[in-house]
Amino acid sequence: MIVERVSNTGPQGGTLERKRVVVSEYIDPAGLELLRRETEVLFLPDLPGTTLEDAVAGAHGLGVRLARISAELMAAAPHLKVIAKHGVGYDNIDVAAATARRIVVVTTPRANSVSVAEHILALMLCLADRVCRANSDLKAGRFRRREDYTGVELKGKTLGIIGLGRIGSETAARCRLGFGMSVVAYDPYVPAQTFESTGYRRVDTPAQVLSEADFVVLCIPLTPETRGMVGARELLLMKPTAYLVNTSRGGLVDESALYTALSRGAIAGAAMDAFVKEPPTPDNPLLSLDNFIATPHVAGATVEAMRRMATDLAEEILRVLRGERPLYPVNPEAYE
Repeated sequence: MIVERVSNTGPQGGTLERKRVVVSEYIDPAGLELLRRETEVLFLPDLPGTTLEDAVAGAHGLGVRLARISAELMAAAPHLKVIAKHGVGYDNIDVAAATARRIVVVTTPRANSVSVAEHILALMLCLADRVCRANSDLKAGRFRRREDYTGVELKGKTLGIIGLGRIGSETAARCRLGFGMSVVAYDPYVPAQTFESTGYRRVDTPAQVLSEADFVVLCIPLTPETRGMVGARELLLMKPTAYLVNTSRGGLVDESALYTALSRGAIAGAAMDAFVKEPPTPDNPLLSLDNFIATPHVAGATVEAMRRMATDLAEEILRVLRGERPLYPVNPEAYE
């Protein structure tokens, strides 16, 4: 592949001459515009037939969404300085390998918090009011008695959050202030004063959240410690009237155990935006259940969030290439 090299002028007359940035998947044009002002951009969606492995050979920066960034891929990019994740979860990036190579990995943690929180609320309301079941039955001519679609109110119910970070906090605030729900949360990394100022009740284990909440929401990253954290044993802790919502990562929940719990009525329902295999295939047993709602990993995909993620990604890449410290490094030890 032959790419014309250009010299790009940076701010205050500075230059990022011959700095190349590869963007592996679609991002909002606003982010590409920022990058093109100061760097040479290879936008793979516009280069059919060009592989990521070929493109990174001369790259100094890499912007990525879901593409897997392995140690082998990094080894093929001797000039790479920064990998920017379009989103929050970075389990598709080998961070240890990046750190060993002194490549900074950054994310865009503030960009989609509101959008994901609003998606969580939409899923909670659909579960509580049986919106999806009523909609599909009506369209398919299966409408029965109205009593078959009787839902429950959110007001007065307990929201249980595992992970009180940006998304968890946005969700908790909306549920408490907007719906009059009480909030119980588990997050050992959040200081006590946060709970005191918000009125949320802190618990010491995820099991307490599962056993007490009417709606359990997972807002945590996928790590070796959290993988499979909600399995058969954990689901048995939940009330038979409770609902589970996961918009984080599919590997957090044992899908087979969840299917068993839902099909037996061990819990009232569940909704997931993230699966182990994405998108889930039509033969995924969960998709056959009336008390299960699925969306294809689109919780953060709003016009506003996509624009913020793209511009935040671009700005973080440019900071690193200018020799500045990024705002949201995953591995600050890469600088040591």
